[in-house]
Amino acid sequence: MRTLALPLALLVTITFTSQASADSKFSPEHIEFFEKSVRPVLMKRCVECHGPEKQESGLRLDARAAIVKGGDSGAAVVVGKPDESELIQAIRYETFEMPPSGQMPAEEIAAIEKWVKLGLPWPEESEPLQPASFDQRLVDDKQHHWAYQPIKNPPAPKVEGNWATNDIDHFVQSRLSEKGITPSEKAERRTLIRRATFDLTGLPPTAEEVAAFVNDQDPNAFEKVIDRLLASNQYGVKWGRIWLDVARYSDTRGYLNDGQDRRFPYAHAYRDYVIDSFNLDTPYDEFLKEQIAADYFAEEGDRRLAGLGLIRIGRQFLKHQDTIDDRIDVVTRGVLGLTVTCARCHDHKYDAINMADYYGLYGVFDQLNETTPLVGPIDADPKYPEFKKKLDELQGELNQHIAKVDRAIQMEASTNFFDFIVRAVSKKQDVEIAKFEQNELDSKNIRPHLVSKWKLFADREWKADHPIWAPLFKARELGDDAYASQAETLLTEWTAEQSPLNPAVRDALKAAQPKSLPALVDVYDELLKPIGQAYRDAEFNREASDKFEGAPRQIAKSLLGRNSPVVLNENDVRRSYFTSDRNHQKKLEGKIRGHEIDSAGSPPRAMAVVDRENIHDPVIFLRGDPGRRGDRVPRQFIRVLNDESDAAYNNGSGRLELAEDIVADDNPLTARVMVNRVWMGHFDQPLVLTPGDFGIRSDPPALPLLLDHLSTYLRTNDWSLKKLHKYIMLSSTYQQSSKDRPEAREKDPENRLFWRMNRRRLSFEEMRDGMLKVSGALDDSLGGRAVKILEVPNPPRRTVYGFVDRQDLPNLYRAFDYPSPDAMSPERSKTSVPQQALYLLNSPFVQRQAQWVTQKWKDDASLTDEQRLERLFQTVLQRSPTSEESEMFLKYVEASNDEEKWNKWDSVAQVVMVSNDFMFVD
Repeated sequence: MRTLALPLALLVTITFTSQASADSKFSPEHIEFFEKSVRPVLMKRCVECHGPEKQESGLRLDARAAIVKGGDSGAAVVVGKPDESELIQAIRYETFEMPPSGQMPAEEIAAIEKWVKLGLPWPEESEPLQPASFDQRLVDDKQHHWAYQPIKNPPAPKVEGNWATNDIDHFVQSRLSEKGITPSEKAERRTLIRRATFDLTGLPPTAEEVAAFVNDQDPNAFEKVIDRLLASNQYGVKWGRIWLDVARYSDTRGYLNDGQDRRFPYAHAYRDYVIDSFNLDTPYDEFLKEQIAADYFAEEGDRRLAGLGLIRIGRQFLKHQDTIDDRIDVVTRGVLGLTVTCARCHDHKYDAINMADYYGLYGVFDQLNETTPLVGPIDADPKYPEFKKKLDELQGELNQHIAKVDRAIQMEASTNFFDFIVRAVSKKQDVEIAKFEQNELDSKNIRPHLVSKWKLFADREWKADHPIWAPLFKARELGDDAYASQAETLLTEWTAEQSPLNPAVRDALKAAQPKSLPALVDVYDELLKPIGQAYRDAEFNREASDKFEGAPRQIAKSLLGRNSPVVLNENDVRRSYFTSDRNHQKKLEGKIRGHEIDSAGSPPRAMAVVDRENIHDPVIFLRGDPGRRGDRVPRQFIRVLNDESDAAYNNGSGRLELAEDIVADDNPLTARVMVNRVWMGHFDQPLVLTPGDFGIRSDPPALPLLLDHLSTYLRTNDWSLKKLHKYIMLSSTYQQSSKDRPEAREKDPENRLFWRMNRRRLSFEEMRDGMLKVSGALDDSLGGRAVKILEVPNPPRRTVYGFVDRQDLPNLYRAFDYPSPDAMSPERSKTSVPQQALYLLNSPFVQRQAQWVTQKWKDDASLTDEQRLERLFQTVLQRSPTSEESEMFLKYVEASNDEEKWNKWDSVAQVVMVSNDFMFVD
């Protein structure tokens, strides 16, 4: 929350003038102004530190009486005179900078100024400042928050001079002029092509490409470079990786204590889909729809089904609710820039998003089944027959195990009547019951679920005069000892000629005279065995009861009837598995998963989802607890982005409707969020500083008109990201030098207005891929399963194809700011830590790339050392060494004998490769 944390020197008693006494009555217009323009600002920016729970320096800003009273010292407000009020000076950042987390937007400052000038209008003197109702917050946010306003298509301001190349430059130069700043000079051509090549492909240019561009006199030379880079299939690798940060991509499920292989079998299909989509320049709106609801419009075999991996490849949590929460987060924060998951346990503290919004989306993502559809011909790989043969063997082994266990359970359920019934009716413990069993030497493992089936059967069938089960139910009611004491009386009643019992049951009791509960159960065991045998002979068909006549037929009909404890459905069988049965099944499934992951010839499948057959509206989990169920809510879009007339989702789970709402023309967030991400990819700084949060706590962009202009450009150009890249890169803003200018920095220290290009460090992927590229070792082929790029010998594939283990992310990745795959990452952190330098100086991988650079020419006796150094610099940095660099390196090489010389060239190559000139892009 933005807080107004005023220093002690400012917290002084408020001085009132005659025009604003405590008894003043304010006009309805002034009160309306307070409610619409002042109350939201105080609640958002001030009350956290100056409210009922916390009063920094003794000042409260949640009630007029408290404001009148003031703080620990001195006057902060001169009512009616905002320019003389130190409070106003502080929020203007003229003296102190309040709130310290960032200056308020200009319209909020203006509202507070007007409020002070009007005499601090307030509804009632004693009324404390309370959060507005959710409905009021919803209205206020829709009307006033910058990110929720419709995207405008503002005309580009006209500025003097010929610096501007396109409308982007007009917007930028106009704001720079307001601050008295001039743009920077154009970057030199070598810098420009290196910047563009890394920006679009994540790789350095070759010396030949640099030379060709530097010498190209065509006015459209840079445009040709951009077109060539956008057409390269390496473009999709670079920008696909940026999207994979958002998608929290990983090749593993995370920690699940279920004994199974943690690897996803087809995560790579999603990664390849993303890279392919960027290369194809799939319209961004279609790209989003494919990732949320491709199964609604794509048939089996369509590559677009792989897009559903966005939902599937997140961390698999122990609790299902956490997995759904992660899926909501990746869509809402990643695509819309809204922290919707904050409303899981309570209404959002800041944004107009409540629990009904959260659980409306929860219902969309909860009612899904996971699938692995084909995304190409099943036999696309020539090695498929070999793969299929082994898969059939493994699947046959699994099916054999399942069939064996399933039949064993069916057999036990229709055979071991004594074991189950005695446990269902006896009140004794299982250890004591073991004494009742007929063959104590042959110890039996009794399946608890089958016992539960008999208990449930007894609960449902209970009647005191039941013709078949009445004796058992009576014994169950009495308990073991009480039954034994009343057995003679009960047997006399049950075996009498007028007894309503089934004749077969009556005759069996009369013959056996069971005086204990186990003996009674034994009677039923003998009665039921023939029925069980007939049921097994009929291959577990309940119509086996028709084979019996007379009294036995009535028993068979009841035993195999509607509530039968013997007739098992698939769920009953699965719940009856012993732990050892499940563990062996998981082991066999793990073999199949491993074969699908590791074997050549595996069919092109993807990790996807489909709707369940039975769809229902979700309920709110009170305090986020699924055991505490609240009101039922419809599946629908977030209401702060929704029209009141919009209907709830009713097409399956609602995923397609959700996707259509996300890319709808009246949703202002989707285009803004993506434009902001693309701009950040080119300038290393976004227009909106919080790319994952466009909510109430976000600061508006310093160039809001430019953000809307680019958002309009994206939407009116078929949502083409390639066109957006080109438009940005052809601007003079993009082509500026990165050189520092102290006079401009003083006016805009953070370069929010882009008076120069930001210098940026290579990402981990760009650093590794760039080293492989200049050494000549890079394998830039596309697609395929992940490889472990850190294992020796290091596979030379691009880093995006490296195996990502979310449970055990390598320390090297973390050292170079690779994002955690546990959650979506809107931007990467930027750190400088000793581990980075230590790796570059000592890594065998880096040393090997340096050796591969030098081995091309160091054994060529026809070359001079000056020529060798020139080749090294051209290969790694695409430029010639300076005179100082030449003098330093040549002196180092020459101060050695011939045997040491070649090792020293390797050292020189490594130094150049880890230099700032290589590691940074200007």
